[in-house]
Amino acid sequence: MKIFISWSGAAGAKCAEELRDWLPYINPTLSPFVSSRDISKGERGLPKIASELRDCAFGIVCVTRDNQAAPWINFESGALSRELGESMLAPFLLDLDVKDLEGPLTQFQATDSRHRDEVWQLVKSINEKSDTSVDAARLLVTFDRFWGDLDEKLSAIREAAPESETPSRETPDILNELVALIREQSGRIQRLEGAIEKKAGNFTSNYTINEPREVVIEAESSTRPRLSDRIEFTKSELSELIGSDNIVRWHALHRKSPEVEVLCTVEGVAQARANSGGIGALANRYSVIITVESTKDSTRFRWTPEESMS
Repeated sequence: MKIFISWSGAAGAKCAEELRDWLPYINPTLSPFVSSRDISKGERGLPKIASELRDCAFGIVCVTRDNQAAPWINFESGALSRELGESMLAPFLLDLDVKDLEGPLTQFQATDSRHRDEVWQLVKSINEKSDTSVDAARLLVTFDRFWGDLDEKLSAIREAAPESETPSRETPDILNELVALIREQSGRIQRLEGAIEKKAGNFTSNYTINEPREVVIEAESSTRPRLSDRIEFTKSELSELIGSDNIVRWHALHRKSPEVEVLCTVEGVAQARANSGGIGALANRYSVIITVESTKDSTRFRWTPEESMS
């Protein structure tokens, strides 16, 4: 699996390069790209970076106190999130706390590199999304064996970097940001409900707020939802039944008999088997064919409207 590692500034570059060298020890099938190392002299930089952005399956952004507002970091982060989706992009914080992260990167699940357990969760997530994943028990043994090496090198980068004058964020600032996000969510919910009411007439709606800026709305309407809406509703509810962390890739076929295909980890396939009845009901509710396939082998299950698992 290709991983794009974004950086800006001297400390960010060293952090990215250490991750590039370290990650393949954890899973040999991982292929990290870092522009400071992987663009040969004479190659055109921007076209090469654009090509790698399109081809990668996961993104890591090396963030420092000094570079979190850098235009290049935010440009690459935006490009990665458009290509991959938010669940496939992870800010990797070198020398700041999660609470001190500011700007567009706050919408992603950040990893504090100073804490072993947080880095382990990142490694586990990358491994689960890899086409060739390592067994969880073996992955943990390998991680414990090599974690000290990465931690030592990242500590050296922090110690060598000049002391930043960027102050830690005060509690009132953080609270103000939370209030602003809640108000933004409330406004979006009202606008979305208004739009659904205009299209569907009488309806009931249920919505949940998961991550910041993410709102999921389920609506029951006397008017049948559009094809694109049926597929999106199917994907949203299927993520809950299987577990979004277990999903590697989606593929939706918009045709007379719409179909949603999902490539899953072994754990995701097991969840699909356990929730077979719920997935069958989901296929009936939206008249969508649902196919779940394993990344590990040829295991494949299929649900069609008015039918059970086949």
